[in-house]
Amino acid sequence: MPKVERTSLQRWTFLVLLIFAAYGFWRTLEPIWVPVLLGLLIAVGVYPLHEKLMKKFGGKNQGLSAALLTTVVMVLALVLIAFLVFVVGHRLVNLAQEMQKRYENKGAVGLLGKDISRVLSRFGLSADDIQQRVADTARDVATFMGKGATSIVAGLFSAIFIFIFTSLTSYYLLREGKDGTWWLVEMVPLPNGQVEEIVRDVRDVMRAMLLSTGMLALYQGVAAGIGYWIFGVDSPLVWASLTGLASILPAVGTALVWAPVGIVVMAMGHVGKGIGVLLWSGVLVVIVADYVLRPRLLGTRIRMNDLLIFISIFGGIEAFGILGIVLGPIAVAVLLALLRIYQRDYRPEGPVLAPDPTAPDREPPQVAP
Repeated sequence: MPKVERTSLQRWTFLVLLIFAAYGFWRTLEPIWVPVLLGLLIAVGVYPLHEKLMKKFGGKNQGLSAALLTTVVMVLALVLIAFLVFVVGHRLVNLAQEMQKRYENKGAVGLLGKDISRVLSRFGLSADDIQQRVADTARDVATFMGKGATSIVAGLFSAIFIFIFTSLTSYYLLREGKDGTWWLVEMVPLPNGQVEEIVRDVRDVMRAMLLSTGMLALYQGVAAGIGYWIFGVDSPLVWASLTGLASILPAVGTALVWAPVGIVVMAMGHVGKGIGVLLWSGVLVVIVADYVLRPRLLGTRIRMNDLLIFISIFGGIEAFGILGIVLGPIAVAVLLALLRIYQRDYRPEGPVLAPDPTAPDREPPQVAP
C-alpha cells in the first residue's frame, strides 16, 4: 500500500513539474514564435531539396546542405524586400511628387480631375472644401510620419532580429531532419502510427499552402499586370509585382494595390480606365484566384472540402493575422486527422467502413462486425 501511494505521489509530482516546465517554455517561446514559425515553414518547404542534396553528398554534411538552402531562401527574401524598398518606394515617391505638382498648379480640381470634382460638387463638396480636406489630410499624414520615426527604427531592429532568428530556426530544423520528427513521435503518448499520421497531415498542409500561395501569387501578379497594361497604368510591371506580393493575404491583400491604382487613375481624369482596372482586378485577380483556383489547388493536395478550406484560411487570418493563412489550415488538418483516428481506432461501435467523409458521392457508412 505505501508503495502504491508513493508511486501515485511521484506521478502527480512529475505531472505538476511537467505543466510548470511547459508553461515556462511557452512564456519563453511566446515573444519569438513568429520567427520560429517562419523558420519551420522554410524548413518544411525546402526539405525535399535537402533530401536530394543529402543524396548527392552521400548522406553526409547535413549542416552544409541546411546552410546552403537556408542562405538561398533568405537571400531571395532580401531581394524581395529590396525590390519593395527601392523600386516600389521610388515609384511611390514619384507618384506623390506628381500629385503634389498637380495640386500646387490647379488645386483640388487639378488633383482629382474635372469629372470627379463635378461629381463631388453634386454631393455638396465644393472645390474649396476639397482643397481644405486635402490640406488637413496631408498635415495629419506628415504628423503621423514624424511621430512614427521612432517606431520605424524599432521596427527595423525587430525585422533584423526576425530575419536572423528565422535563419537559425530553418538551419537547425533542416540539420536535425528526421531525428526531430522521431523525437516528437516518441514523446507524444499515442501509438507511433497515429502521431506519424498527424505529423504527415500537418506537413502536407504546410507544403500545399506554400506551393498554392506561390502559384497564386504568380497568377495574380500576371493577371493584374495584364490589366494595368491594357488600361494604360504607368509602370505596370512594378504594380504587378507588388500585387503578386500582396496576394499573400487572400481576397483583401491584392486590393491594397489594385484599388488605390484604379482610384488614382480615375483621379487623374481617366474615369473609364480606372473603372476598368477595378472591374478587371475584382473579377480576375480576386474572385477567380481566391474563390476558384485556391480551393482547387489546395483540395487536390490536402483532404479538405472547399468549405473547410475557406473556413481555415479566412478564419485563421481573423484569429492569427497574416500567419493565420498557415496556422488556420494546420489547426483544421490536425482536427481532421484526430477525427479520422477516432473513427478508425477509438469509435465504440468499431471503425466505419466508408470512404473519406469529405469525398463527394460517398456511400452510406457500414459498421464493421
